[in-house]
Amino acid sequence: MARMSWREACQLDSSLVSLERFFTVPPDYAKTLTGGLTNRCWKIVLSNGDAFVWRPTTAITQAFSISRFQEYQILSTIQHSGLSPKPIFINEKGLLVEWLDGHSLSETLTFEQLIEALVEVHNLPTTRLPVAPFGFTARVDHYWMQLKPELKTEQYQAIYRDWRNAPSLADVGSTLCHFDLAGYNMVDGQQGVKVIDWEYATIGDPRLDLTLSIDVAGINEMEAIQRYCQLRNIEGIDDWFEGIRAWRPRANMMAMLWYLLAYQLWGDDTYIQQAEHLKQQFCT
Repeated sequence: MARMSWREACQLDSSLVSLERFFTVPPDYAKTLTGGLTNRCWKIVLSNGDAFVWRPTTAITQAFSISRFQEYQILSTIQHSGLSPKPIFINEKGLLVEWLDGHSLSETLTFEQLIEALVEVHNLPTTRLPVAPFGFTARVDHYWMQLKPELKTEQYQAIYRDWRNAPSLADVGSTLCHFDLAGYNMVDGQQGVKVIDWEYATIGDPRLDLTLSIDVAGINEMEAIQRYCQLRNIEGIDDWFEGIRAWRPRANMMAMLWYLLAYQLWGDDTYIQQAEHLKQQFCT
């Protein structure tokens, strides 16, 4: 993280200027936060030691169909759950949330911590959440339509075309889904494990959320589903096995398009390599 004065930070990122009326006294300093792919966030520290995270609205967030206002609504609704950072302030330039002290679980996340976190998220009440349900086809179409013609090769197009529709599955109900729940978005502090970076969160099929987390963590699918269903007292486990296996190719296609779009936006070869790796999984 690069530390700099508040004035220097405002010169580097003009969205920070929109916070000057919120802070009665200018912050002591700001740091750029590393680790986020979609978001280029800031840690803001006041002279009294209070700290916040600034999550700006940018062309990048818009490209990935991320709404800071929706993120704010979700965090506001679940702020008393003890699972997420509290939202502090929202404007058209971005979202300010509390800074959570603790250490990232990106390298030390256990199987049990991941499954328990997924269960906690999926058990949160959704009746008061003013957000639209996740539309899988609309999301992947949004990614695809933004890609330049040179990235829309025949192989990529065939994979996108074959898997762009959501699967027809037994209904297991909709829940709040994080859609990026992994160790890098979990913090272990004095008050236990908390989940950060809710920018992709919305209401959706929990089996898709589970699929994404299982694949990122590289854990055993059968053990994860069994433990998850046990913790949620779910008896119809077959619907979960079938659902996750139906969602997996679609989740991989969505991730493939995400990496293609990320490559187009940032030009980092790492992203195109990830997209190619996912493409090869379909080809083989």
